[in-house]
Amino acid sequence: MQWDLGDGRHEGTASMVAPDGRLSHEVGESGLLVSGITGRFPRDAEKRDHEVIDDDHVVGWQASCNCGWKGRFWTRVATKSEANLADHRAYVPFLGFATPPVAAEDAMKVEWRAHAEASSVIDELLAAQRSIRTAKARLDNAVSKSRAVGLPWSAIASTLEITRQSAHARWGKTDP
Repeated sequence: MQWDLGDGRHEGTASMVAPDGRLSHEVGESGLLVSGITGRFPRDAEKRDHEVIDDDHVVGWQASCNCGWKGRFWTRVATKSEANLADHRAYVPFLGFATPPVAAEDAMKVEWRAHAEASSVIDELLAAQRSIRTAKARLDNAVSKSRAVGLPWSAIASTLEITRQSAHARWGKTDP
């Protein structure tokens, strides 16, 4: 299952983890596909730079995001008695299908969403900061042009709804 924040930057999934730690983000006709060639598993017939791992080789799961973020590793345990969601240990029988249990996948989604939302808010902050810098540069340029054509500090201050003294203190050093 894939999750999408809708911001164009964050799409997440509960990825299956191969014995060597590589994540599987897709399923091929023969099994799970993992990027890279180790020689330990057969190559995929269509994607020659991927190996095919069967479900019984999945050692766990990990939330991952297309931005590169990875969540905590969830260990696949061999028996129900070893499972403990609080310790990120989940049981799925070795019967050829290694989808994480619903409770584990739900927990991974919560972890991914916290990452994606925090990252998205940081992006908003950075965009706002860039806008402020751009606006300040435009304002500085407009004041400079106003002074160059002879506009008095009182007219600039009145337009900007500040005092003449404030306008002169801020931009007076750049006066032509």
